[in-house]
Amino acid sequence: MATSGSSKSAQERREAQREALRKQRQAELRRQKSLRTVVIAVVVIIALLLAGGIGYLIWKSTRPAGPVTTPTGVAADQPYLELGAPDGSGAPVLELHLDFMCPYCGQFEQVNGADVAEMVADDEIILHLVPRRLLDAQSTTGDFSSRAANALTCVYEENPDNAIPFLQLMFANQPAEGSAGLDNDQIFAFAQEAGATDAVRSCMDDRTYQPWVRQVVDPWAAENGDGTPYVEIDGTQFQDWATAGALREALLGTSASDAGGASDAGQG
Repeated sequence: MATSGSSKSAQERREAQREALRKQRQAELRRQKSLRTVVIAVVVIIALLLAGGIGYLIWKSTRPAGPVTTPTGVAADQPYLELGAPDGSGAPVLELHLDFMCPYCGQFEQVNGADVAEMVADDEIILHLVPRRLLDAQSTTGDFSSRAANALTCVYEENPDNAIPFLQLMFANQPAEGSAGLDNDQIFAFAQEAGATDAVRSCMDDRTYQPWVRQVVDPWAAENGDGTPYVEIDGTQFQDWATAGALREALLGTSASDAGGASDAGQG
């Protein structure tokens, strides 16, 4: 028969085991509570970061643009860059809306680039060049068309004679729609090849003329154009630009072969 001392010892062991189990459960509950706290904190931080990122994108897309700076010789409300014959010369006016990511604009350049460059150089036409940024959203960076339009304006500001060579180089190296587009180093390399100096790089990095493109060019072109490329001759839309020589003939009444100028292929 067991003694009272041995019964007490067994009871103490059971109490000790229950206490140990109780402490283990409490430790596990504390661990789970700590884990939940960490998880909740991480979720809150991620949510705040996402909300902050979305808020920044909304702010960036809707914030007021900076003050409008226009190139030398361009009036505050003028939505184009002017090249070729001077105003009042009686030369026909070619209005051309282009976006450097627009594939059809690249086709326009291939067909008509050499003719346009020659007519501008010979002061046979007045060119109103309208730099658009319609396809910003089609570049993965979200701003290629804006940066390219700004760069063209920077080149024009420094020396208008370099604008057409720069435009030709940009279209000759046109990025695919839906890609990141060219970065500023690549764009500036083409600007340098066209004759630009380091001042153009500073203008590009500062996005000096981007407010002009957004606040002056965009609203006007949206009301007075029809996408890109958009072509007008003396205020009338010209749609047969895909036919080699047709644009030159419509402007001057002569084909490239008659004039002995740009190649029959019309390559820019």
